[in-house]
Amino acid sequence: MKLTKTRISIFILCILYAVGLFGTVFLGLDLMHLTAVNLIISAFLLFLNHVNIDLRFVLYAIIVFVCGWLLEWAGVETGKIFGQYFYGNNLGYKLLDVPIIIGINWLLLNYCSSVIATRLFAKSAKLNSWLPKATLAALLMVLVDIFIEQVAPTCDFWYWKNQTVPMQNYTAWFAFAFAFSYLFQKLNIHSENKLATWLYGLMLTFFVGLNVLPILFSGMN
Repeated sequence: MKLTKTRISIFILCILYAVGLFGTVFLGLDLMHLTAVNLIISAFLLFLNHVNIDLRFVLYAIIVFVCGWLLEWAGVETGKIFGQYFYGNNLGYKLLDVPIIIGINWLLLNYCSSVIATRLFAKSAKLNSWLPKATLAALLMVLVDIFIEQVAPTCDFWYWKNQTVPMQNYTAWFAFAFAFSYLFQKLNIHSENKLATWLYGLMLTFFVGLNVLPILFSGMN
């Protein structure tokens, strides 16, 4: 089998997420403080495999990164967007009490979800338009967030008032994810990136695993 940039990237990401999941769940290692490093590596490999980094892509990436971070800042400051919450320490360096890396997280998830939706509906006569694609991409992002939210306090990512995730959070996630995915579609960002599907799958599997494996593991003891 020929080694390609994509295959090497997939291998590296599989190792990173597997070590993170099993090291945390089964070995009790404190690896969550490396989350920012993991996201940076993931972003580097993901965009290394992007076929055409042109002005439109750069514009999309900057808008999603900056707006994603600003949304979180406004959310923390006002409690009006996602609900009342504050950040812990495991997402790395903070600016105005909001981790810089959270902008990367928005970009990674939106890009991966948008690529998946675009490729999935590309050959459909009825669904090959911006509305179904942006809707599916937003739903994919909310799906990941549902599992992240359940373990966020345990991972020292962020904490909700009264330890309850408000429905407002998920509706806001959907709305802004939809807007960013709409931008992806309207800028006609190139979607030929197999690593996007892998990274989305790994991130979803990682957080599903953090939710499910401790329950299964404790039940076996």
